Amino acid sequence: MLSFDWFNFICMIINLLILYFLMKKFLFGRVNRILDERKKEIENGYLEVEEKKKEAEKLGEEYKAHLAEATYEGEKKKKEESLRAAVEYNRMITEANEKAGDIIKKARETARYETQRAVLEQEKEMRSLILSAAAKIAGSKGPVNDNELYDRFLESADSKNGGNK
Repeated sequence: MLSFDWFNFICMIINLLILYFLMKKFLFGRVNRILDERKKEIENGYLEVEEKKKEAEKLGEEYKAHLAEATYEGEKKKKEESLRAAVEYNRMITEANEKAGDIIKKARETARYETQRAVLEQEKEMRSLILSAAAKIAGSKGPVNDNELYDRFLESADSKNGGNK
């Protein structure tokens, strides 16, 4: 049967109290200290995460600013290059027009020269024909021949008038 012993009961309570105080002093203190340290580490980790998050946001803003600046600079350079290309294009067109004008001018001068040369050659040929005709006319025995030509002219004129002198 069961019996209840007060002495054992009191010894058990004393043992439990001693065990509780020993555990509290040697075990719970250390465990609580480790838990407090761990809690502080976690809180510090959260603070560091917040700081890193703020720093990342700051870097993100800087990145966006640099990206916008780079985009602006790129557009600016693109416009400058486009303007340079337009200027170069206009310069090349102007040079081509000047060269074309020079070529046309030279062609006109060449045509004018060729025309003058052709006219001179025709004049030369005409002179040659005239000299040849003059030589044939002049080749007829000089003044005697001229008198003969004159007499023939008069005879032909008389014959046309009906022989009246």
